[in-house]
Amino acid sequence: MAGNRLAFLPLDLGRSRELQYVYVDNNTHLKGLPSYLYNKVVGCNGCGAPVQVSEGKLLSFSSGPLTVFLPAEVKAIGTEKDHILPLQELAMRRLHHVYHSLLKDLNFLSPVSLPRSLLELLHCPLGHCHRCSEPMFTIVYPKLFPLRETPMAGLHQGRTTVSFVAYCCSTQCLQTFDLLR
Repeated sequence: MAGNRLAFLPLDLGRSRELQYVYVDNNTHLKGLPSYLYNKVVGCNGCGAPVQVSEGKLLSFSSGPLTVFLPAEVKAIGTEKDHILPLQELAMRRLHHVYHSLLKDLNFLSPVSLPRSLLELLHCPLGHCHRCSEPMFTIVYPKLFPLRETPMAGLHQGRTTVSFVAYCCSTQCLQTFDLLR
C-alpha cells in the first residue's frame, strides 16, 4: 500500500493473525495506524506529513499536536465524557448480537424490517473494539499512541510522524485500553 495517498486505514486492519507485514511507506497524508498493527512489521517511512489537501468530509480526531483522519463511514467520535451511546448504535449492537448469536443468519431479516442502509451496516460493521472486540456501527472512541513513544520508535528514527490509533466501543474500553501492556 506504499505511495498511494492514503489518509486512513480500515479500523480492523491487522486483526487477522495471518497478516504479519504492512507497508504503507510514503503515504504523506496517513497519520494513524490501527492499534491492531502494533505487533506486526510495519513500514511507514514518509507518513504523517502535514495535510495540504481539503479533507472536509472526513472526521478527524486530535490529541495535543496530533490529528488523525477517520474513515468516512465513522459518523461520530466519542470521548471520555460520553457515557451514553447514541440510540442507533445501541440498536445496531443489540440487533447484531441477537442475529449473530441466536439466529446465525442475517438473511432472516427481510429488507422491509430495516432500511437498506441499516441492513447493510448490520452485515458489515465499521470495525471491532480494539479492547473487547465489540462491533461498532456509527461511533468510535479513538485513542492515540504516538509512534515515537513506543518501543518501535527506534526502527523509524524520525522518518515518520505517524501514530497508532486504538478504536474503542465505549468510554470504559477507551479508559482501560493500553497499547503497551
